Parts: sequence; C-alpha cells; structure tokens
Amino acid sequence: MLLNRVKTTYILAIAVVFLTACKITRKVPEGEYLLQKNVIELSGEGLEEEDFEDLYKQPENYRTLGFWRLRLRTYNSVDSTKVAKKRIRKNEKLHKINDRKRAKMARINEKRRQKAIEKGKDYYKPRIIELKDTVAPRKFVREWALYSFGEPPVVFDSSKMERTAEQMARFLKRKGYYEGSVRAETKLRGKKKIKVTYDVDLGERYYIDSVYTTGGSLYVKWTYDLMMKNGDVESLVGQPFDREMLDDYRTDVARFMRNGALYGFSPTHIHFLADSNAQTRRVTLGIQFRDRIVSETGADTVIRRPHVQTDVRHVYFHILDTNGYEGNFEKRVNELGLNLFDGVRMLTIDTLRYQELTVIGTDSLDKERMAYFYYNGELIADAGVIESQNYLEEGRHYREDFLNKSYTYLMQLGIFQSVKPEIVEVDGEDKIDVHYYLVPNKRQSFRTEPRFTNSNGFLGLSGMLTYSNNNLLRGAEKLTVSLTGGIESQPPVYDDNSEQDLLNPTARSFNTFEIGPSFVYDIPGLFPTKVTALTKRHRPRTIVSAGANFQRRSEFTRNTFQANYGYKMFVLSTQIFQYGLPFFSSAKYVKIDKSEFFDNQLKQFNDLFLRNAYSDQLIYHDWKFQFEYTNADKPDRKSEVGVYYLGNFDPVGNMLSLFEGVQDTNALGRHMIFGVPYSRFVRVDNDLVLSKNLSKTTSLHFRGLLGAGLPTGNKETSLPFDYSFFAGGSNDNRGWTARGLGPGAYKYILDTNRTITQIGDVRLSASLEYRFTLSSLLKMAVFTDAGNVWLLKEDQNRLGSQLSKDWYKEIAYSGGVGFRFDLDFFIIRLDLGLKINNHTLPAGARWIWQSREPHEQELLDKFGAEDLQRLREANKIPRPFQPHLHFGIGYPF
Repeated sequence: MLLNRVKTTYILAIAVVFLTACKITRKVPEGEYLLQKNVIELSGEGLEEEDFEDLYKQPENYRTLGFWRLRLRTYNSVDSTKVAKKRIRKNEKLHKINDRKRAKMARINEKRRQKAIEKGKDYYKPRIIELKDTVAPRKFVREWALYSFGEPPVVFDSSKMERTAEQMARFLKRKGYYEGSVRAETKLRGKKKIKVTYDVDLGERYYIDSVYTTGGSLYVKWTYDLMMKNGDVESLVGQPFDREMLDDYRTDVARFMRNGALYGFSPTHIHFLADSNAQTRRVTLGIQFRDRIVSETGADTVIRRPHVQTDVRHVYFHILDTNGYEGNFEKRVNELGLNLFDGVRMLTIDTLRYQELTVIGTDSLDKERMAYFYYNGELIADAGVIESQNYLEEGRHYREDFLNKSYTYLMQLGIFQSVKPEIVEVDGEDKIDVHYYLVPNKRQSFRTEPRFTNSNGFLGLSGMLTYSNNNLLRGAEKLTVSLTGGIESQPPVYDDNSEQDLLNPTARSFNTFEIGPSFVYDIPGLFPTKVTALTKRHRPRTIVSAGANFQRRSEFTRNTFQANYGYKMFVLSTQIFQYGLPFFSSAKYVKIDKSEFFDNQLKQFNDLFLRNAYSDQLIYHDWKFQFEYTNADKPDRKSEVGVYYLGNFDPVGNMLSLFEGVQDTNALGRHMIFGVPYSRFVRVDNDLVLSKNLSKTTSLHFRGLLGAGLPTGNKETSLPFDYSFFAGGSNDNRGWTARGLGPGAYKYILDTNRTITQIGDVRLSASLEYRFTLSSLLKMAVFTDAGNVWLLKEDQNRLGSQLSKDWYKEIAYSGGVGFRFDLDFFIIRLDLGLKINNHTLPAGARWIWQSREPHEQELLDKFGAEDLQRLREANKIPRPFQPHLHFGIGYPF
C-alpha cells in the first residue's frame, strides 16, 4: 500500500513537472508567433474590460485557474507524429479484425443458406456480426490528450486583430460612444511570442434626454402609460443611448403588452426614433408603436390591424385518446362517415360543456368556470380538475404568462404525456379561442431501480420496486407504492479497530441491512375540500404518506413506522409552502432491540445522550411547516445570483404533554403513550445556497446551514438520533470524516472510548466552492469549509461539547480540491479535504502550520510515554491533520 502511494506521488510529480517545463512555443511554426495575451487599455468611464472579451476574433489559449495553459502544454507534450503512426497501426488492426468477422459472418450465412435450400425454403435469417468502428474509433490516451483535451497554439493573425478592432469600434457606437476610437498594437515577447494591446478611448457618451410616444391605438398607449406608472419597466430618461439596452427594453415592453391583453404584440411592433445633439450629446427618443400585419381571411392579401384588448371567448380541451371508448372506435367513426384523423390529430366524437359555480375565486367570491371537453367514450379525469389547471378562462382578458402557466400546470398534473396549446383568433371579434390538445399518459407503471448510495461517505447498494398510478380515482390522484431494500456500510457506535481502518472505505464491510415498504398518495386540492372550490393561484395539493423500515445491524435491530398528512401550496414559480395540521401532520414510532453487548456498552459508559438516541420512542409532530424558495426559473436569472433556500420548523410532542396527568411513566420518569415514551422538542433548520456564474466555465457557490433543536421536557437530554445534527463528510466539512466532527471543543483525540458518530443539538456550517471546467468530462473545484455542532447541555463523557460564549473559537476549518467527472446522466465526485484548523488541539498547535509540540505534550500528560506508544502502535491516536478523500454522487450543494 505504501509503495503504491509512493509510486503514485512520483508519477504525479513527474507529470506536473513535465507539463510545466514543456516549452509552450514548441509547436509554433517558424516565422510565426504565439498569441501570448490580449490586453485592453481602456480610457473613459461607463464600460469595463470584461465587456470587450467576447469581441476577440482570435482569443488566446485557455488558461486553467486563470494562469496555467494546461491544455496547450498537454498538446505540446504529445508527439503528433507518433500518435498518427499509432493510429495507422490501430486502424490496420481494426481492419484485420473486421475482415475476420466478415469472413466468419460469410461462412455462417453460407451454411444457413445451404440449410434453407435443403429444406426447400427461398429465404433464411442472416447472422449479423457487429464490426469494429473504423470511422470514429475509440481514442487511446495520447490521442485523447492531443485532440480532445489538448489545445493547439493560437498563432497570431494580423487580419483577425484588425477585425477585432473594427468590431470593438462598432460595439462602442452600439453602446452610445459615437466619438470613441480603437487602436491595436503589437509587441514581441521573446522570439516567438506576441502581445496584442487594444487602446480603447471611449470618448463622450450620448444619453437619452427625453422620451415621447407616437402611433398605436389608445389602448396600447394606455397600457404603456400604466406600465411606466407602476414602474414595471425602468424609465429610459437619463439612460445611456445603448442599442443593446434598447433591444432589451423593447422585449420587456412587448412582454408586458402581451400580458396586458394585447394578443400578438411583439418587439417588432416597437420602433425607435432618435434625434441626437452633437453639442450636448443628448438624444430625444421617440417610441413608435406599429400596427399588426395579418393575413386577410380567405384572401392572399395582408392588412394592417390595430392592437386591441383581447378576451378569451371559449376554452377547448381535446383529449386525444380512445382507451375510454368501449367497442371498435374505428368502426364507429366509419359508420358516422368521418375520418379517424384530420391529417394531424385524432378525431373526438364526445362533447361535454363544463360549467361550475365556485365558492372561492381569484377575483371575486362567486365565479363561473366554463370549458368544452372533446373526448372518446369516457373522460380521462374529472373535468373540474383538468380545468383548474387552466388560467385563460372564458370571458377574461388574454395574458401570455397565463398561457405558459396553463401549459406547465397541465403537464405537472401527471396524467398527460404531451400538451400542445393553440390560440385561434375569432374573425370579426377582438377575441381568441384557446385549444389544448392533450395526449393521456400511461395510467399505471412498474419500475425497478438499482441504486448506488453515498450518505456522507457511507456507501451502500440498494434496489427499489415501485408501482405508480397517475390517475387512481379519475381525479388526477397519484399513488406510488414502493418496496426498498439494500445494504450499507455504517461505522459502529463503539469499536476496537483503529480510526484509520474505520475511515478506510475498502476496510468497511456492509454491516447494515434495510428493507421497508412505503406509499405516497398525492391528491389535487386540500382534501376533503373539492379542488374546484379553491383558488387556482396556489395550486394546493394534499400529500398522504406512510412507510415502515426494518434495519438490522450487529449492535441493534430497529423498526420504524411513520405516517404523514400535509398540504403543499405553490406561490408563482419560486416558492413552495408545506404544512401539516395540528395533531394530524406526522407521527413516527421507533422500536430498538439492542444486543446484549451493545446494551452493556451503553450502560458501561453511562452516556445519557446515546441512551436517549438508541431507545424506543414516539415522535408525534404538533404540526409541521416547510418553506422552499428558488429563483432558478425567473426570466432574468442568468444575470442574477442564484438563490435556493429551504427552511423547516418542527414542534414535536408538546401537545401530548397537555395530557401528562393521565399518562403512565416508565422507570426513568418519562411519560408514555401506549406504553412508549414520546419525545418533546422544537427544531428549526435552515439551508441557503447561493450561486454565481463568473464566466462560461467558472462559477462561485456558497452554502450556509444553521439549525437548532431544543428538548422541551419529558426527561430528554438531547434530540432523537434521526433529528440530531451532524457535521463532517462529503457534503459538509470535508476535512473530517462523515459525522465525525464535534460536538463543540470535545477533544476526541484524547478519548480512546470515543464513538465514530457524533451528534449535536445545534449546527452552524458554511462552504465556499470555486468550480471550473477542464473539459466536457472533467471539472474541478477548490473549496473551503467551516462549521461545527454543539450540545445544549454538557455531556460529561464529552467535555467541551456544550454551546458556550466562545462558540466562534470552536469553528473547524478545512480546505481542499475536488475532481468531478461529468457523465451526463450523473456526476462522480472525488473531494480531497484537509484540516486547516483543528480547534480541539491546545493553543499554539491548532493551525496546520503551527508547531505540534503543545499537542504532543498534551498526549504525554494524558497517557504517559509508555501508554502513548502502545496506543500509537494500535493506531488508537489519530493524526490531528489527517487528510480525507470523499467519494460522492452529484455536487455537494
């Protein structure tokens, strides 16, 4: 093992030295120059150098981490002549293999042909043998390094430099700098390198002084004035005369117009008229609204038509399906003298006019919902449930965002495999008809799913068999029944092995077996209230679920049963609220049968926290609340910081305590329900993720975790195990093992009876990660993590674990580098984490660059020289700054 590590280290070191030392101009032709760098010397205000980077007609070679031309050096390090010769040899080998396969295939088929002749048949089934690919054969390592990962040198081209300067000059005018100028210069750097400098003088910028409107109907002007009054679009007055900004403005105004009942309004219907003053450098801008140009019905001519307020006349749902029809549908169609298809779509012969008066509406207390349904035989689902996904209602104004919402929500209903909306204008009226062409989804399905799991570094193999019914009672209810089972590696609570063995994935056995059924029943609306009696705005759903789990380990066997009843509501496309009603939200029963050895260990160490974690208990939620926010679907998301937030609030068991007077108690004084002690606590958890794209290949990501749980009674010392907080692992502080960090300032190194898994009542964690791309397959990251967990009550077996006023001094810091292999359908992740600050060490030894002497002295004072030597030989004393390699599936956040 040590020899392999040494070999790997030397190989990596040699490779790095080789790639670094290789001359980057090695493959630049004689008399040519390597474009070393493009530089912009900018004078003036209003623009930054980054604004010009996309204008280069000849970008320089890509720099990994912003300074290392790794791809170019890789390209230079490979001899293309040798690669070409090896490719010829490999192609010749492939051709020989294919010749043998063709000959074999010919022999087999000749025998088959002769047998067919002997049997008097004039046909036979030929044998097809797959040949080796000689058109796009698989690349060998050096070939991949040269042509896939490597990048040839960018040889300076003066014509591209001139075109870049011209492009920059045009860009200045588009940005309102009509007096700007661009001059390109070159400078030799050594014998075969050249640097190009673009001197950009911005000059004075033109600004919009005033804005007026012209043309268009009265309703168009009224809608525009309303938009400006409400501030839905920023005013142009005082803005630079920037054509790109004006194009965006045109798009925003057109979108607002379409959402203001102006069907067919597009950016092409807005024209700008500019009158500039060269002395004051001010622009008077006119916004001209143009009429629509449409084809005249029944004629080949086109006419101009003013934009007018448009209403929805009728809504039609076309269910293109025959599964609900009893009998021979095609025969019935022929009897009616009709065609099965109209050239594109299936015929429908049954019609339903849906009309219902609702109690709660979006705009008034009483509202009528109406629509036409065309189908065959029997309607796939309740008409009210389908119509409740439609926002373009009869008699109301047209809005484009309502059309997009309707399409999205009809798909999310889960009973249609495709949805195609069409808008048809009504001749002679300022109205439209809305048609939805719907193809039903398969109602029932079975799915098997093998899984390779990684939970904070603990590996596992499992499988799941799932039955789904997307429309159980013809109300778009979704039933999912699953059976899951598998094995997993989990660290023992107490163990005599060394930490090195425990933390070595190859030394870990699959010591945990789990199996359990579960079901989820997802109902539209707030059951038992009908969905048609509710507002469409929040698309409420009722989620009923239950599950059981059997887990067997050498230390204990645990049986769990859980039932949940809750509501989910959506707000726009950014927010999701989930909550459970008092006494009906969630209940979880845990029964643990401990082995005699494990039970004796708990008693021996008298750890009240672990005894509470590994005990029978009932976890009955008073109610539940969860809030989720993301701006991933917002139109301007590309220019923003991506935000994801998940918050949970769980009060548990406090309502049950109201009946303590009639409840039994056990030997420890804990109150019980049905002979089982119940937990009492309040828990809050927050998860915030921020993301920002710095360029096409680089991004910055931040994650913050803040949570706390307060036991509120019933003789509990800490939270139940499943509701406790953990720190360390592949998705947390990567300098520590999974669940091995904390709690607080507990000196785990000095405790030879320590447990591998540490739990806490309070968690604070933060991670910052810089990600960059090396190739389409390989991506990398540089990260730093910080955090810890604490207990609210001091544990005598883990001194220093309690949250105190010096909590900020107990934050653990780590850093590292990560490799991510993007396989399209999932990402394999390897993160190497290293402790930077180990807060459990004595002062003067906590940072990785500080002396180890205070730590050594602390060990000698604790164990003595002889015992310390013995413990080290038994690998009982972990290294304080030991690095850890974490394996994961997907990104850490």
